[in-house]
Amino acid sequence: MKTRASTFPKVVACMPAWNAAAFIEPVLESLAAQTYPNLHVLISVDAGDDGTAELCAKFAQRYPNFEMLAQPTRLGWVENSNVLIRRAAGDYLFFAFHDDPLFPTYVSRLVEAIERNPNAVNVFSDMLSAKGTEAYRELEGITDRFERARKLLSPSGPWWCPNRGLVRAEVAKEVGGLRRHLGGEFGADWPWLMGLALRGEFVRVPEPLLYKDRRPEGLNTKFIKSATIWKRLSVRLACLREIRRVRPPLLTSLKLHLRGLACFVREERWLVQRKLARRARLRGPP
Repeated sequence: MKTRASTFPKVVACMPAWNAAAFIEPVLESLAAQTYPNLHVLISVDAGDDGTAELCAKFAQRYPNFEMLAQPTRLGWVENSNVLIRRAAGDYLFFAFHDDPLFPTYVSRLVEAIERNPNAVNVFSDMLSAKGTEAYRELEGITDRFERARKLLSPSGPWWCPNRGLVRAEVAKEVGGLRRHLGGEFGADWPWLMGLALRGEFVRVPEPLLYKDRRPEGLNTKFIKSATIWKRLSVRLACLREIRRVRPPLLTSLKLHLRGLACFVREERWLVQRKLARRARLRGPP
């Protein structure tokens, strides 16, 4: 006889964690409080020595749908995330990042949306942060995959919202997870989203269902501070690599490559102008 949970698609929350003991507990609690009845929480603690593993192990002991993997040596963010994707056995998966608590109906609302949209590979929500509500609207209603790729090559607004979305597990495995690139792990979620967007539609649930916590000691802040022109170019080249992997028509590929490089040049020029303007303000009037 089927249980109530087994009548719902299985969702796996993939949580890559590293040295997060100071702020991971609210996220674990938010996962435990989800209203969705068929959720498996899979945590991979990437070595570390700050007590993250012990804290996650307590939740795994307390909740039968929690499972923790303890990596004996440091894998890095990309490979630790890929371990979770490969291990996830379900219909859908999503990344539950260790500093962004979820609202209780997060999984339920996203499952409802993706079940209504058979062409969708990624369903995501708006998010709350200290800035207010952040909503990514650029891919709404776009059914052509190369148009989605064109939009992602020059993202405007909070393009990172879909990286917290619910993804069809078979598509995630087809993409092959995240990849390191010439700039290392910096911005590896952007090419990952490009790979997904080339395989299906993105659907936005227009309500905030998680809180984005931008803390000074968070990994996201450290990644942003580590940005260099080489790393930003490497991410753009990795996005173009994802486009080549689906073997688009030659003319389409050429147009997308030219757009990607043109957008990079334009954005770098804007960064230089902004830096010069900031220096001029600090110097004050002559």
